Amino acid sequence: FASSVSADPVPSWGCGRSAHSPGSSDRTMRYRPASGQPTQYRLMLPQHADGKTPLPLVLSFHGWAGNLSERPVLLAHGRQHGYIVAAPTGFADDLWPSWNGGGSTRSPGRLGATCLDPTGSLFDPPGTKGYCYASCGTCDDACWWTTCEDSVAQAAALLDELLGDVCVDASRVFATGVSNGAIFLYELASDPRTAGRFAGYAPVVGSPHAGFNAPPLHPPAAFFGVWGELDTTVPPAAANASDGVAVDTSYAGGWRYTAARAVTARWAEANGCRPEPQPLGQPHSWGGRGCVGYQFCAGGSEVVECVWGGGGHDAPPWAEDALLHFMRHHVAHASRLPPPRPSYYEAAQRGGLSAGDAAEVALIATAVVALAAAAAACVVRCHRRRRQRQALLSSLSQRGISVGPCAPRASAGRGGSMRTASLPVVAVLEPAAEEMACQMEDPWAGGAATVPPAAD
Repeated sequence: FASSVSADPVPSWGCGRSAHSPGSSDRTMRYRPASGQPTQYRLMLPQHADGKTPLPLVLSFHGWAGNLSERPVLLAHGRQHGYIVAAPTGFADDLWPSWNGGGSTRSPGRLGATCLDPTGSLFDPPGTKGYCYASCGTCDDACWWTTCEDSVAQAAALLDELLGDVCVDASRVFATGVSNGAIFLYELASDPRTAGRFAGYAPVVGSPHAGFNAPPLHPPAAFFGVWGELDTTVPPAAANASDGVAVDTSYAGGWRYTAARAVTARWAEANGCRPEPQPLGQPHSWGGRGCVGYQFCAGGSEVVECVWGGGGHDAPPWAEDALLHFMRHHVAHASRLPPPRPSYYEAAQRGGLSAGDAAEVALIATAVVALAAAAAACVVRCHRRRRQRQALLSSLSQRGISVGPCAPRASAGRGGSMRTASLPVVAVLEPAAEEMACQMEDPWAGGAATVPPAAD
């Protein structure tokens, strides 16, 4: 991977520790939501990955009802050209794997319902909310069509896991996706948990829903968007030029999206680019129709809009080469670099643990320390109570008050068995003192116990 940007790589805390061999492997994510749903991701390491040299990372998000195996060409391209690819599977709930973002579960929005059939009259039976996922509970209308699980939290957790387990150049982390996965990128770019963590975004045939065209939260943010000229699912062109809304015509009750030009204009404005896009030459002119770009953007960012001539709702054959060119020209802004590695990763490097295992060990160690502190406090309380008993009995004896045994008590010992024990107590001359002494139980014995004789 040869970058045209003069910037030193920023090694992740997994550098020098990665035990992964080059090639592809499927892994179960450590992160799980409250529902307990497990998810997996496919990790592809380049053929020359040595675990010590920081490499760029691409997170690839599949389309609706897809999975981690959706883009084998991208994984093979990364293996050949020296960048890491991680392709996770979204939460499926009771339906199909998907990503929550870009307005997919928030209809109606600022511009009304995000589909043409919000009442579900075209579903069978009419009036049902056919794509309302279990995690959504009760959907507000029939336009909701993905999981309501926190997909941003899932992506952030995956990125943390990868930075700890693999040698990544943290300044060159990119996000790409197709269809629903592309729509999800706009959520990643506008959510404070992830907006500053990517050097660039490359959506393919995906736009945010109408009313959800949010700009990137932390510009400068490089953008390379690709749409299919003949795409009827997420069309690039607005049905009505005055509102900038593209309408899904593949289905009678289709969804409403933001037109491609409205998307890139919003990103250009956020990045401080000149407002009028200009035609771009090679290498941006793949696909027959060419690409346009917004110029003189802040911080070295760029905003590119490519409409694939003759293309439909899929990735063009040149998508991977375009992504590679895009990646070579961008790094994350200095203010976006990840925080210093946690202290337990330093311990992991010394102890030979994986970063993920080190995090778990850190949690266990914290729990052990807490238990030890509680035990120490219990010992202190136990000895204090013993001293108080001894002092009470000694005081009563000095006052000439006779002392006799407590009435036997039954108590449950370990394992549920019953046993009896006695405490020296004050005779009837001091019934209050007698009750006080009888109630002083030894916490270590689990019930009543014998109080040591008073000191002379």
